[in-house]
Amino acid sequence: MKKYLVPGFLLVALLVFPLACAKQSKPPQKVSRLFALTYNYSSGKEPSFLIAEDFDKDENLDLVVANSASNSFSFYKGNPDGSFNEQVVYQTGADPICVAAADFNKDGLPDVAELNYADQDIRVFLNTGRGGFRNAGHVLKPGKIPINLTAGDFNEDGFPDLAVTLRFHKVVILFGKGNGNFSEPENIPMLGQPTALVVGDYNNDKHADIAVALAGTGNTGVEILWGKGNGQFEPSKRFKGGGQPLSIANIDINGDGYLDIITSSNPLHAITFLLNNKDGTFKTMKDFAAGDFPKFIAAGDFNGDGVPDIAVTNSTNDLLAVSLGRKDGTFTYPPIFHPTDAYPQGIVVGDFNHDGLIDIAVSCRDKGLIDVFLKKNMVNPSATAS
Repeated sequence: MKKYLVPGFLLVALLVFPLACAKQSKPPQKVSRLFALTYNYSSGKEPSFLIAEDFDKDENLDLVVANSASNSFSFYKGNPDGSFNEQVVYQTGADPICVAAADFNKDGLPDVAELNYADQDIRVFLNTGRGGFRNAGHVLKPGKIPINLTAGDFNEDGFPDLAVTLRFHKVVILFGKGNGNFSEPENIPMLGQPTALVVGDYNNDKHADIAVALAGTGNTGVEILWGKGNGQFEPSKRFKGGGQPLSIANIDINGDGYLDIITSSNPLHAITFLLNNKDGTFKTMKDFAAGDFPKFIAAGDFNGDGVPDIAVTNSTNDLLAVSLGRKDGTFTYPPIFHPTDAYPQGIVVGDFNHDGLIDIAVSCRDKGLIDVFLKKNMVNPSATAS
């Protein structure tokens, strides 16, 4: 396990890592980069889904990444300067593909739930309070071919619950018992094949809703599960939201106080914005180019102008693409490209070094690395590109 400090003057040398597939030409870079690739950290094999949370309550963000090919997740303790300690590895079930953080046993510390694709189960790791985790011993069976999971208190009993997408047209809810264990799954039929999901209050009624990306063949787009606050949901109609949306995130594009939605469609090389109409419906905006094969997407105010921006991992050409938000709900093009290590996947944002500026971490599957991009000493361009 190694940590690598990457000085800014070496960024040019990191532009290309060979891949088995041919790469498409890159759009010209019109704006200086916002971030410096500052650190690399070794992970397990094929790191994918990545989350950031202050697990040890020391006011520094930590990282957890699922290592799909080594049946593990890696924990990185954060330091005040934006660096992280070397990984501590925890063995999981077979082929972990997703992780979520919440306080599942009500001890005031965030825990980890991880979803195993091959074993088709979920396992919970409880925070020890000593900078580590222990397997709670519960093996949860959400159903056939689980794809993604997230956490939220859907019945408002103070205990975090889990929501899981299943490939065959279902989302299931497992209600937390407050001791690290969960109820049997309750099924919610979907209008298509669900992939990613995200929790948000989209109608501002103070109850948690779930936005679900639908991919596969036929009924693609986004469906909202409107939460009633008692663990029950009312499914929406299907909204158009990308040709094959594989990841989904929340963003308030136009600053109206209502959450909007972004999806990324890997095969179409595009992302799609769904603008909240404030009446239980969404307006689907025109697809937006964000580099080749956009994988995961995140939102944050990267240039400090008070307007949310977006960052996308471009898996097949090893780039992190950042598009700056304008106040009218549109974004700059072309994106600001930042070279990464081979095959970037998961992405998280946060102020890792306490300078008041948002930073980014990316998991790079083919190199088994976590790349950390810090904003320190970088430019703050305005959103004026065409």
